[in-house]
Amino acid sequence: MTSPEKHIFTEDKSHLRVLTGLRGWAALWVLIFHVYEASQHSLVTVPIGKWNINLTPFFSLGWSGVQIFFVLSGFLLSLPFAQWQAGTREKPNLERYLFRRVARVFPAYYVQLAILLGGAYLLGQANPIANMGSFLRHLSMLFVPPPIGIDPINTVWWTLPIEFMFYLALPFLAGLINPRRWLLLLVLMLTSTWLWRAGTIIYTGPGNFLMSSQLPGSMDSFGMGMLGAMLHVNKNSVSTWLSKHHNLIAMAGLAILLLCLCWMQYKWMDYWNHSLIFYTWTTIYSFAVMLVAIAGMNGNRLIGWLFGNSVIVFAGIVSYSIYLWHAPLLRWLSETELFSALQDNRLPLLLLATTVGTVAIASVSYAFIERPFIRMRR
Repeated sequence: MTSPEKHIFTEDKSHLRVLTGLRGWAALWVLIFHVYEASQHSLVTVPIGKWNINLTPFFSLGWSGVQIFFVLSGFLLSLPFAQWQAGTREKPNLERYLFRRVARVFPAYYVQLAILLGGAYLLGQANPIANMGSFLRHLSMLFVPPPIGIDPINTVWWTLPIEFMFYLALPFLAGLINPRRWLLLLVLMLTSTWLWRAGTIIYTGPGNFLMSSQLPGSMDSFGMGMLGAMLHVNKNSVSTWLSKHHNLIAMAGLAILLLCLCWMQYKWMDYWNHSLIFYTWTTIYSFAVMLVAIAGMNGNRLIGWLFGNSVIVFAGIVSYSIYLWHAPLLRWLSETELFSALQDNRLPLLLLATTVGTVAIASVSYAFIERPFIRMRR
């Protein structure tokens, strides 16, 4: 008889396996980016024969994994609403929907908050939360970037309120996840994104990435996920072209992703001003992620090989805890004598230690914190 423990780290829904793998890649890519920053290596090259392969773009653009998270959230959470609009299921119960979202996000977050505060106290460090107002904001996850709000004590937490705001907004937007209203959905998400980003430059100045990414500044990424869910659910009634040409869709998605990364690498400084890349990059990038997701959901072999293998799917299952824990662990490792004294080998060794340590912690967090609440919400 197979023990239940063997199923802890498996994807229950096989048709979502590729999306789980994409989520795992997003989490690992963000980790790689933060290690690259902490290592202070400006140039990353790998010698292969007579060639030096420049991997700097791969390391320096890992922050874009956050956009992948946003697209996948829009895709996965919109599926039941898209099915409701298509008439293939009843309207999702909103109370149950909100309970499931709270049970998915807050338990692991609260445990980490308690550990970080308790660890600081036991080590005799200053309380990272300065006052009761800041503490209450952390409890309710109501932190936004200065000058309006506060910086969270764990740098990666900045995305959590954005995600949760989308969770709250989605039921009000559900009526747009319909083939007859796709153009209205597209116009709404792009207009709200561009107006917000223009406003952040006008009122806070250029270069405020965190403020420009607050909802609705990231609505293009969530919206592309919503659009992808609508296309997937209605692929037979709207057009069978999607399922018949998944190879073309996969190649187009991967090619656009590569072009977006090259564009960002060479126009990085323009991103912080009133420029074309500032207003359109995340939209085009998110569109490419949507294409990859649709191709994967339609059984494309290349996407399945890239994001449906056991290793990357495992990372996807524990991706939330990978995302939460890699930054505190990386900060601690970077400050130890062993890694602070390293020079040439600092990046690979720090990457190895951070990845292994984070995956170990994330596995424990998933098994004992996340999974019990996932099972409870079912």
